[in-house]
Amino acid sequence: MPAFVMSTATLWLWHLPVAYDAAMSNITVYWVMQVTLMLSAITFWRAVIHPAQPLVRVLTYIWAALMQMALLGALLVFAPVSLYAIHFTAPMYWGLSSLEDQQLGGLIMWIPASVPYVIIGALIARRSWIATQGQTA
Repeated sequence: MPAFVMSTATLWLWHLPVAYDAAMSNITVYWVMQVTLMLSAITFWRAVIHPAQPLVRVLTYIWAALMQMALLGALLVFAPVSLYAIHFTAPMYWGLSSLEDQQLGGLIMWIPASVPYVIIGALIARRSWIATQGQTA
């Protein structure tokens, strides 16, 4: 549970407009963001895939992590205005408005980024099922 809370808090805090804009406008803050996101993710996954964790708990944490990330992505997609000041100029080079860029980022976070959670959860569940079948045979 602490690893889940830490990784979730880290992801959401860095997506607050003030924190995100600071990271995108300062290289040092940007790398602090990247390192803290990576360390919190590693901590989460190490706790989740620990062999001593019961299957139900593992799948619950994976599902919860997937849902909170998908929720953040959906909030970015459906926000009526652009939340990040830093994106008012950069996306124009690609022919996108700041809101379209935010919506694209949210969509990527919502849908494709969910795929690894589903795959890892399915593989863990399958491995557990196979192990259970071997014990009952």
